[in-house]
Amino acid sequence: MFSKFSQQLKPLGNRSSSETKKDQSNQKSNLQITQKRQRSESRVHPNDESKQLIQSVPAQRMNLRLPDLIKQQNKIENSTSRIDLTKKPPLVRSRIIIDTKSKQQQQQQQILTQSIPIKSQQAESIQHSQSRPGFDGIAEKTNQDRELCLQFDVNNYAFAVMDGHGMDGQYVSTFVKELLKFNLNKFYQVFDFQKIFFDIHQKMKLQTEFGCQFSGTTLTVILLKEHTIQCGWLGDSRAILVRKNQNLSIIELSIDHKPHLESERQRIESCGGVVDTYHLPNGAPIGPSRVWAKGAQFPGLAMSRSLGDLVAASIGVSQIPQLKLINMVNKEDLFIVLGSDGIWEFLDNQTIAELVYPFYQKDDPQGACQKIIQEAVAAWKAHSQGIDDITAIVIFFQYEF
Repeated sequence: MFSKFSQQLKPLGNRSSSETKKDQSNQKSNLQITQKRQRSESRVHPNDESKQLIQSVPAQRMNLRLPDLIKQQNKIENSTSRIDLTKKPPLVRSRIIIDTKSKQQQQQQQILTQSIPIKSQQAESIQHSQSRPGFDGIAEKTNQDRELCLQFDVNNYAFAVMDGHGMDGQYVSTFVKELLKFNLNKFYQVFDFQKIFFDIHQKMKLQTEFGCQFSGTTLTVILLKEHTIQCGWLGDSRAILVRKNQNLSIIELSIDHKPHLESERQRIESCGGVVDTYHLPNGAPIGPSRVWAKGAQFPGLAMSRSLGDLVAASIGVSQIPQLKLINMVNKEDLFIVLGSDGIWEFLDNQTIAELVYPFYQKDDPQGACQKIIQEAVAAWKAHSQGIDDITAIVIFFQYEF
């Protein structure tokens, strides 16, 4: 996750990709890295479980390869090459090209974009998604966000956003996306959010292709079934439903999982974790609340639930999603916006609803996504030296009168 505060304040577990590159360029041998980590770890005293996880972090990641996941991702998303942490990420091609104009816009903006017309017996719905890589203050970041849009039949759909973070965040979010897609296709009608989320987390712990001690992802899933909207989520990728009576009203489909929330803080502290902000040298607090190991400067996770993040999981960060069920109101439900926290960091729910509504009136979900990303980027530039990865999915419901 990108922080709008100084990069020098970030602990080891939340380093950006550019910071990782700098560290890797200075590494001369795995022996030196191991010796350096041993000296740094000797200054803190985490519990035994956390210590084992920390010591198991591989010393070198520059040659990391995910043959199965990357091959499958390239086949689905038509990526131009495998992800290489030592190189600037290539332009990601769109999976579905709408028209020549859209293709040119995508190439110019270097944005992953998808649009799928959806028709049902009750209403016509159009969905569009875009994802933009962030900027760490020095160079463009590797985009760690992933999105998923599936149609099962005329009345059933699934949408999801994953926001990866940490050194291997892009691998974690890709891993979660592919397992989620498999489970949705197999179990959509009887989809058990809690079981499937937890199973994905357990499978991630057992794999050896990438590290998830200090890397993880959010996951927010929306299922549209007949006349209901089901949402299951963990982390701070957010979803809202916009209704219109006399005015636009917001139905929160998810609530961000933040460590300062009382129920979240109590769970973390009961498991041995500490909830606190960064502190300046003079002791002044700065930035959002984060999860820390006692007496240590890690992991510093700015959310209270996630998939992966094994060190944070050992001190109270949960993999159990929250659930919400909403009955759709015919001709009042207008649209859903689902996105990573790059959208919501500086733009509130009402602002997003008001930005999207004119595009809803014009049946232009692509324009709505572009407007959201444009305004989110402008807000980041006004408040920060960097920009987080930004992913938006817009779902329009159109009714025949």
